[in-house]
Amino acid sequence: MRRYCLLFFFLFALTASATQAQTLRSAGDYLHRGFCRFAKGDLDGAIADYDRAIENEPRGASNSFDHSDARSGRRNLKEVIVNRGRSVAIIPLAAAAYHNRGLALQAKKDLDGAIADFGMAIDLSPSFAEGYFCRGTARYHKGEVQEAIADLTRAIEIHPGYAMAYVNRGNARKARGEVDAAFDDYNRAIQLDPRLSLAYNNRGVIRFTRGDFDLAIADYDAAIKLNSRLAEAYNNRGAAWQAKGDLGRSLADYDRAIAIDPRFALARVNRGLLRLTQGQDAEAEKDFADYVALGKSIEPALEEMIKAAKTRRAH
Repeated sequence: MRRYCLLFFFLFALTASATQAQTLRSAGDYLHRGFCRFAKGDLDGAIADYDRAIENEPRGASNSFDHSDARSGRRNLKEVIVNRGRSVAIIPLAAAAYHNRGLALQAKKDLDGAIADFGMAIDLSPSFAEGYFCRGTARYHKGEVQEAIADLTRAIEIHPGYAMAYVNRGNARKARGEVDAAFDDYNRAIQLDPRLSLAYNNRGVIRFTRGDFDLAIADYDAAIKLNSRLAEAYNNRGAAWQAKGDLGRSLADYDRAIAIDPRFALARVNRGLLRLTQGQDAEAEKDFADYVALGKSIEPALEEMIKAAKTRRAH
């Protein structure tokens, strides 16, 4: 089943240096422009600006106020405010630069670089929950599950109300086979923030694997109500309806998942298998061809599923 990545990165409300000059002169200026470029999707430009911010504000730089800046009408900030919901922290500017560069590197799929930068940010600001959260998430995507759990647990220790940290720790625990612990984490996340569609979706996955199809569907319904564009929830609800024998609703959900995300390979496979059981061979072959076109391959396990679908149709 598809792995549910919950957060590659998120944006930060960062204070930046206020300057009357037209040129960039301080680390805060570069940090601010990097943030703006990141928000626009210019990852390389953002990384270049964060590089300059780090060069201009090295690790261990003094937090003292520069009076020459005050006389010139500008502020050379040494600290920034990071605000994500109820998680607020004041961290050294250099830590923010490392952290935000880590976000940009992660968005470019450079997990090693991202993990290293998040680590630098944590070294500069050891009580920065966001840093542990992001490093833990990157480690999860790299397959370093135990390390991810440790980081996400630390984020929760620092900020006990951090609902997304519970969700991502649940993902990591599920990957380790700790299904009950993962289920508890999803429950806790929902208690802390009932608006987290991904928490309902992921809890629904566990309920589905336990055979609790009605409860799984209820979770997928909740996820879709909160986020009508969550393709994973439609795909998963389709699988639950199929398990209950309601093939019409199942097909409709697979259709919706693919309409939202045409590159959703798993939904195409699921729809193809369902179509085979209904004797729609041409449509099923089209789904499998589209699946391969997405860079996937028909592995032996899928070949066996195709054979089984045809066998069920024959009976």
